[in-house]
Amino acid sequence: MSMRVHSRRLSLERRLAAAIVLAGGAAALEIVGSWLSGSLALLSDAGHVGTDALALGLSLAALRASVRPHTPKHSFGFHRLEVLAALLNGLLLIGLAAYLIVTAYGRLPSPPLVEGGTMFVVGLSGLAANATMIVLLRDWAKTNINARGAFLHAYGDTLGSAGVVVGAAAIHLTGTAVLDVFITLFIVGLIVFSAVRLVRDGVHILLEASPAGIRPRDVADAILAVPGVKGVHDLHIWTVTSGLYALTGHLSVTGETTVDRASAIVALVEDRLLERFGIAHTTLQVDSLQEEMISPADIAREPGV
Repeated sequence: MSMRVHSRRLSLERRLAAAIVLAGGAAALEIVGSWLSGSLALLSDAGHVGTDALALGLSLAALRASVRPHTPKHSFGFHRLEVLAALLNGLLLIGLAAYLIVTAYGRLPSPPLVEGGTMFVVGLSGLAANATMIVLLRDWAKTNINARGAFLHAYGDTLGSAGVVVGAAAIHLTGTAVLDVFITLFIVGLIVFSAVRLVRDGVHILLEASPAGIRPRDVADAILAVPGVKGVHDLHIWTVTSGLYALTGHLSVTGETTVDRASAIVALVEDRLLERFGIAHTTLQVDSLQEEMISPADIAREPGV
């Protein structure tokens, strides 16, 4: 691993560790605040943030494990641990959402009294912690699925904490305790939204679908534009983990193409794929195309057609 890559990964690890501390502290504070104020919304936000602290811990562990060296048994290394951690994070959020929905439904007929002032102060502290996590993870969320998962958690937490703060002010001013249940359901909606996106992205990678933002047709056109390439087929593109794309395919060249020329064509294709699409791991097979050969379409054609 280059020094630059190592430095960037170490930076992400430190940011994740800082986010874990912030999330754990905010969750603990909101649990105490929920007990003091009687607010289910604070408890739901505490559960959301606490689950995020656990999720961030899984993400950090997966990130460290993913740099372990390749082995004959695991030829791609342990990069996919990041994806599995992201999927687990999403499933944890779905389970939390189900629990909160059941609890909120039980409170709806007769909501208990809620101390809005305490709820407001604690919610404001949680909002500050979540906003800090967003700043820590924002840049990394664009390139790393684990960081994106953590960022989505923090973003949802921030909206949830904002809902708690606004709701606490409304409860304090109006004395309408049922607002606490509605705020809880709002936070549950945020949790479900984050979880679905995270699970969708993880499943997309595990199914080895084409990377988001890369159209196979565009990749094929870029390959065909390389001098010497007459055709491309059996093209497969997939994501190993965040930012690591792989490609296999067959290139067709004319029958008189020498081995040296074929090697040069492959090198040109690899350079173009890396430059335009960020595909760094490619396996290309060169097929000789004899123009005088009868095409499969001609063989299948009816006589006289």
